[in-house]
Amino acid sequence: MKVNKRWVVGIGLVTGFVLLSLATYQHTLRMPLSSDAQFLTYQNRFMQDPGGLSQVWTADFFEGAITHGRPYMSGYYRPVTNTVFWIEHALAGRNDLIYHLSQLFIHALNALLIALLCFRIRKDYLAAGIAGLFFVLHPVHAFAATDVAARADVLFPVFYVLALLAFDSGVRSKTSQAMSWWMVLTVALYLSAVMSKEMGITLPAVLVLLVVYRHFESAVPLRKLTLTVPVWIAFVGYLVWRFVVLQLPTPSVGYGETLATYELVLGAVKGMLIQISRIALPLGAEYPELNPQLINYAASPFSDPLTYLAVAVVLALAVIALLWRWSPFTAFWSGFFLITFSPLLKVDSIAGTLGYTIILAQERWIYLPFVAAAAILGLGVAKLVRSHPRRVPRMSAALVGIIICLMLGRTAAAHAGRHEDPFAQLRRLYLIPEERLSRLQQANKLILYAQWVATPMGNLAEAEERARAATELAPDSPITATALANVLMHAEKWQGVIDALTPWLHPSTEELERYRETNYRVADDLNRVSKRIPYLLAQAQAQLGEVGRAMDLLCESVRRDFDQARVEETLLEVYARDGPPKCSGTQDVGSCVANTVLPDATGWNPPFDARTCSVWADAVRD
Repeated sequence: MKVNKRWVVGIGLVTGFVLLSLATYQHTLRMPLSSDAQFLTYQNRFMQDPGGLSQVWTADFFEGAITHGRPYMSGYYRPVTNTVFWIEHALAGRNDLIYHLSQLFIHALNALLIALLCFRIRKDYLAAGIAGLFFVLHPVHAFAATDVAARADVLFPVFYVLALLAFDSGVRSKTSQAMSWWMVLTVALYLSAVMSKEMGITLPAVLVLLVVYRHFESAVPLRKLTLTVPVWIAFVGYLVWRFVVLQLPTPSVGYGETLATYELVLGAVKGMLIQISRIALPLGAEYPELNPQLINYAASPFSDPLTYLAVAVVLALAVIALLWRWSPFTAFWSGFFLITFSPLLKVDSIAGTLGYTIILAQERWIYLPFVAAAAILGLGVAKLVRSHPRRVPRMSAALVGIIICLMLGRTAAAHAGRHEDPFAQLRRLYLIPEERLSRLQQANKLILYAQWVATPMGNLAEAEERARAATELAPDSPITATALANVLMHAEKWQGVIDALTPWLHPSTEELERYRETNYRVADDLNRVSKRIPYLLAQAQAQLGEVGRAMDLLCESVRRDFDQARVEETLLEVYARDGPPKCSGTQDVGSCVANTVLPDATGWNPPFDARTCSVWADAVRD
């Protein structure tokens, strides 16, 4: 039986990239999904509803999120990503492991497609393989590869790169019929990309670059630029569908209201420089972002040396992108980087932080533009290896390559999850001068220190002092109130817990609108802590003898999808200490039925959930 070498190589690459992805990030498989990931998956009514699949095509990306504060409206339109989540939820339900595995598999698939694209651009197996390897292992992708909330960031490049491959096949087709079918496929893949994430919108411009590249590299006539016309029509159709028919505008986070246009543009350019530095020097893995010392201050850009260096780098890339006769390969990839990065110039729509003093440059945004760096590095390393024809130098080069891969993989593994590590976030804030921090950033710095440094060390007085200072700085955020309540619980100041959290248990729409005038993220803040608030209040009420009220609050925390095991444990503690509680009657626990459900030696039967909690609460109060 004759073996097809291409199939063997393809299967080997798929297996290798998947195994590398799993080996690098295997420790993240045990992490619970982040709050945003939960809002997009099993805490989403569109995912739970069999008919939800049709609703996501006309809805905001986060519209189905089940929250307990305010509707979570993002201003993004990503129905293809929502569709993938719907299918995934139907198969995985609440199994976090499945979502993590899917994320890593898509990351590995992108590495394979990028290797294939690099090979198609320049017929060099070694360069293409190195590009894919560099892509799958680089630490700058740690967040995108491991956090399910970044599914759109890793999904849209799948369709984007496939569209490039399909279009290239159409450009080189010998018959008009084959060319037409390739163009139809390109348009379908383009629409899938842009409806997975908005950054996919740049594809038509990159297709123009590809035709120009083929013209200089393979003498393809420039009249084939007309093949991009159907994709440009699809581009216009997408804009009409989203902004005219559905009327889903892009979000605004407020930078544009406080900063001049030139400050926003220069901030975006500085963001490009920061991203390039992370690719070239992936340092600072113990922080939420690589190269944390490079901070993109928004105001007074002309006093920031990064501004001038960033402008010089962008101009250099633009010049290289025009040198087609000198090197079509580098011109293509330089143009690719600039075009795929260009949506980030609209900073006011894609950035959001605790204030307007610093413009974010999130690592996941570089996921697709990174392909250009991988391609150029792959070719450079391949040429370097071939420049030493003797066996010994090649073996030495292979050994050096293995060491570099191990270092990249280790750094990527260390970096994964740092965006949620409180100590990493605290270290990051200490890099910024106090006068540069916004009010909310100062509050965040205080509560992180209070909760994760002072409290564990037993310095409760200092922890309380810092937490109260944070609430004075940010009385418009439930996050500071929840942090203060946590500190007061350790000090057993139960009435203080109640005073801090009660206003945030059921805030009115009017209250939230008033808070939003000074904290535009107040709804997002409340959604992040709303599950925990009734649980903390229940513990305080139980300690003060209000057992019935504590019971109602514990059931409320279950309905808000708080950790059921922790609620169950607290319920049993209350029952063991105080006996059958009497309901205060201040809140309807709902869904009560006649039969009695009590815990026994085997645990809860039926399984402990919101209904069981209500039934048991009703039973023990009688």
